[in-house]
Amino acid sequence: MQNKRLHKVLLMACLLLACIDVQADEHSDRVKLGNEHFKAGEYMEAIETYEQVLGDGKESAELYYNLGNAYYKFKNVPAAILNYERAVKLDPQNEDLQFNLKLSNLKTVDKIEVIPTFFIGELAENLENMLSLNTWGWMAIVSLWVAAGLFFIYASSLANGLRRVLFFSSLLLLTLSVMSFGMGYQKYHSLYEEVQAIIFVPSVIVKSAPDPKETDLFLLHEGTKVLVVEKMDEWNKIQLADGSIGWIPEQSIEKI
Repeated sequence: MQNKRLHKVLLMACLLLACIDVQADEHSDRVKLGNEHFKAGEYMEAIETYEQVLGDGKESAELYYNLGNAYYKFKNVPAAILNYERAVKLDPQNEDLQFNLKLSNLKTVDKIEVIPTFFIGELAENLENMLSLNTWGWMAIVSLWVAAGLFFIYASSLANGLRRVLFFSSLLLLTLSVMSFGMGYQKYHSLYEEVQAIIFVPSVIVKSAPDPKETDLFLLHEGTKVLVVEKMDEWNKIQLADGSIGWIPEQSIEKI
């Protein structure tokens, strides 16, 4: 009886793995088909093919990058920027991606001046983008455990010279662990808690409050990137890179 149950479990596991492999092959084939459409200048077909893959829950920086390229060639700049931005979140160090995103932003109407950041803030942002969230997490955990091990050896050692090396080594690794945890937390915040969006209508008037009768503050056009800082009913309070704040209808944006 136990052998039969074991055989059933193994059979189900094999079938599950086979289904996963088939699905992966289907996604790979669709991406290849989308690439072929793109090379042939069939940009709408490429977009539809890439969107099908995303609709199945499969995402990657490369897929968003290819979709952004197809939208750019199709002359849909807001959609191109949206997908480039989504790709940047997954692969912030990709130079080709960054170049295409800057090229697309040159085609937008609104030219927002970014508030200059201090050298330390810019350095921290660059450091955060050097590694993935998982890498920062593992670095924090491993550094902490190794630091604890070295400190235990330090406490048990009798040689003064060795104790000094062990103490400073454990202190250094503890500092690395804390820094990695901080970078990982900031990375998590950027990826999952900070809500950014792209203006997805030809133009929208930014209001002083979440009401169409309130004062007009300024006008934004499609493709502009905003930070969503608050939501109230069908309105979103947004902030621009230059610090400007106001309210716009939720249907005027597409979240990154």
